[in-house]
Amino acid sequence: MKRIVIVLIALAVGCNLYAQNFGFGLRLGGNFSQIDGDMASGYNKIGYHVGILTSYPFSSSSSGNLEIAYTSKGARYSEIGQVTVLDYVEISLLYGLRISEKIEILAGVQPSVLTNHNVTQDGVDVGAVFNFNKLDIPVAVGLRLYLNQHIAIEGRLSYSLTNINGNGAHGTKGLFGNYGQFNNVLSGSLIYKL
Repeated sequence: MKRIVIVLIALAVGCNLYAQNFGFGLRLGGNFSQIDGDMASGYNKIGYHVGILTSYPFSSSSSGNLEIAYTSKGARYSEIGQVTVLDYVEISLLYGLRISEKIEILAGVQPSVLTNHNVTQDGVDVGAVFNFNKLDIPVAVGLRLYLNQHIAIEGRLSYSLTNINGNGAHGTKGLFGNYGQFNNVLSGSLIYKL
């Protein structure tokens, strides 16, 4: 984990030296997640995300944003003592629209690659029976509030377009009409732009 953070910071700083029109920054925050279709409900699993971001202005009010982050999602099903942890490397491709000097709306996709999964029930590892897909493709919408030139806070909702459970399409009907299990994540971030 420490190596990933160091590499992300080095990439952000190095790229900033060579690109005049691009803006670079760091993103750190918390996730409140659930897996729709797993019989549990509520954003009961707390995780985190850390990453780098870059943006390119298309105009004074719109921009393209690219983010690379390490993020922890999953679910907590208290009734049976089950905790699911899903760690991803996530690439966010977002369109930003400034609606005022301090407020920006973001929307786009966040292709994610599963790097680790862990499922425990009453403290016992039961992860071997789960077959999560390596690729997840969530869509995301967010609202970013700029506190000053370098610091912003952001709230974001992301939801999987595709079934994350590799054991088939059992589960419930998702937000986009298909059946299965889907990452559903509310996140809050602190952003520092270099």
